[in-house]
Amino acid sequence: MSMDADQDFIAQAMPAFISEAAEQIEAIEALLLELEEQPDNRELLDSLFRCAHTVKGSAGIFGLHRVVEFTHHVETLLDKMRDGDIALNPTISTLLLQCNDQIKFLVDTAIDEAADSAEQKDLRADLVAQLRALTEGTQQAAPTPAPAAAATASTDSSGVRLWRIAAEFGSQTFRNGMDPLSVARYLGGLGEVVSCHCALDPIPALDKLDPEDCYLSFQMELQTACSREEIEGAFSFVLDDCQFDVVAPETPEQKLTRAIEDMPATPRLGDLLVSVGAVSQDQLTQVLTTQQQSRATSAAGKPKIGDLLETQAGVAPEVVAAALGKQQKLRESAPNEERYIRVQADRLDAVINLLGELVIAGAGATLLARQTHHASLIEANLQMNNLIEEIRNGTLGLRMVPVGETFNRFRRVVRDTASSLGKEVNFEIVGGEAELDKSMVEKIADPLMHLVRNSLDHGLEPPQERMAAGKSRTGHLTLSARHETGAILIRIDDDGRGINRERVLQRAWNRGLVEQGVVPSDDEINMLIFEPGFSTAEQVTNLSGRGVGMDVVRRNIEALRGSIRLNSVPGVGLQVDIRLPLTLAIIDGFLVGVGDSKFVLPLESVVEVIEAADANVKVDALGRHVLELRGVVLPVVRLRSLYSIESALPERVSVVVVNSPRGKFGIEVEVLLGQHQTVIKPLGRLFKSLRGISGSSILGSGEVALILDVGSLGDLVTKDKYLSNAAAELRTQAKEEVKA
Repeated sequence: MSMDADQDFIAQAMPAFISEAAEQIEAIEALLLELEEQPDNRELLDSLFRCAHTVKGSAGIFGLHRVVEFTHHVETLLDKMRDGDIALNPTISTLLLQCNDQIKFLVDTAIDEAADSAEQKDLRADLVAQLRALTEGTQQAAPTPAPAAAATASTDSSGVRLWRIAAEFGSQTFRNGMDPLSVARYLGGLGEVVSCHCALDPIPALDKLDPEDCYLSFQMELQTACSREEIEGAFSFVLDDCQFDVVAPETPEQKLTRAIEDMPATPRLGDLLVSVGAVSQDQLTQVLTTQQQSRATSAAGKPKIGDLLETQAGVAPEVVAAALGKQQKLRESAPNEERYIRVQADRLDAVINLLGELVIAGAGATLLARQTHHASLIEANLQMNNLIEEIRNGTLGLRMVPVGETFNRFRRVVRDTASSLGKEVNFEIVGGEAELDKSMVEKIADPLMHLVRNSLDHGLEPPQERMAAGKSRTGHLTLSARHETGAILIRIDDDGRGINRERVLQRAWNRGLVEQGVVPSDDEINMLIFEPGFSTAEQVTNLSGRGVGMDVVRRNIEALRGSIRLNSVPGVGLQVDIRLPLTLAIIDGFLVGVGDSKFVLPLESVVEVIEAADANVKVDALGRHVLELRGVVLPVVRLRSLYSIESALPERVSVVVVNSPRGKFGIEVEVLLGQHQTVIKPLGRLFKSLRGISGSSILGSGEVALILDVGSLGDLVTKDKYLSNAAAELRTQAKEEVKA
């Protein structure tokens, strides 16, 4: 390929490499943190080694020598750990985490090597020196036997094997941006190339040769200590354009074992061994006959067919073991087999937007069909809307991802922050399988990060202080998530100091946030920490003290139509509750009307609808509405009064009872228009300060409906003071009615 073609290949394929490498790097960090808790877990260690090797192998294909050279040292240490020469400890774990950060830096600057500053080079050299000191300071381990799944050759004392590699590249290889020569170079870097021959037969005559077609195929003998999986990794980027085979001289037993491992299905044990030639069909028939006869004559039951194949048919024990292992692997993997396809986020967002317009258009078509009173047309539109709803649910489900992926990122933050503060912290994640819209996950990550750091810095005490207070030496920090009435509740819970309300109130008086001498409620004092520039830290540190961040946290959460609440017990701990809608795109709504205005309530928050006349609605002297529902006093918000809607008073009204984080309350409406698929449109800057409104929607008729924010409406009507006054006035009215 020409130099320009190489550059084109890099430009086209590099984003895919960076994306794949980023996933592997995240996996490395997560595995390292899990290994700290389970240092003897061999599966985690093997997965860690595979991730590092994948990054190294992919970088080698792209000629990213800095990544390959540095990752090679990390891989060597991990290999020593797999051999049992080196045991994981906190020092090595910290070193590997720092090395992973360096790999991420090298991958991110793969295209722009000029960003590799002298400071980074010095840091990398120091990390390499530490890695080499660990690996070269240990005794050489005996070569690890190759896994049964890989075909192996006889090896010398250093573990070097002679592999024969055959590769045939497809005609579209060049057009797809792949370079066979880079694969050959990478293979050469794995060991010593003993011989390499290119096939000439596939090459056509010169007058029929297309210079853009690839006719290359070669056979190579490679002497290396690498495993089959590592050699096959050289072809990972050309799987669709290359047929290859990696073989080595094998004993008969090894050849049968590999044939068993390569089988795609899960046959019975005897059939499996017949298919690979380990036993003949006649021998299998005799073994099965013996097994049935033993079952009939022996009280102990029939013997295992594997034992009979060994004793009666002469099958090697390792071949039987390989067959049994193959069966077990396929049984475990078959139910969990999944296929994935990568889709660019902007393409999915475009589909969601089009789906929203389709919902609006469908609602308009249904409205027109009802006006025609044509039964067949109405039925056809109902069927169409049902299909649209199924498409909506399926499409929105594509954007739902487990929040645990975001939560796991905080393990490293908690580990490093606690270490820098000299604190001991037990970090726990609960409910990571709860799903949330991907766009929400991305936007909530930074606020969560700040709240977690705040709990570590302000909340949890140092070990000595905790022990003096009668607590355990190790603090506890829990990050949890669960679904709750059409929303997701994310909770950050620590057993630290809690909020010092006296200090917060004193600082609020000094800064003029609260009038001197006025003592608000505990909840209002807690929420003062979200005021811009507010801080109670005595000293400015790298983590806190400048009063920057908590106001941004609340602003970002409210921008997502969410809410944040604090529950604090001084000396016991702090609980931060964040409630967020599951999606920002389309919701099921309950459409109501007040005058000429239309409003939408999230359907998940609606409990019931009652006639106001039957609910004994009372109005106090200040115009506030309350009702008694089955012995419970509920506050009622009157949308007509709240938004100053001017229209003729209706003869009858209804009250929609809804659930909110503050409890149940009622919303007085005049017209009930039923369930409605609601496409959420953002409010303009002028209307963002409206109380109780979270967005807007376009109806099928072209009208605009406002989406009510049940949480903020609940804050308006469920204040403790208001409830107590309302309850007292109800009791007074009831007594007066009795007297009358």
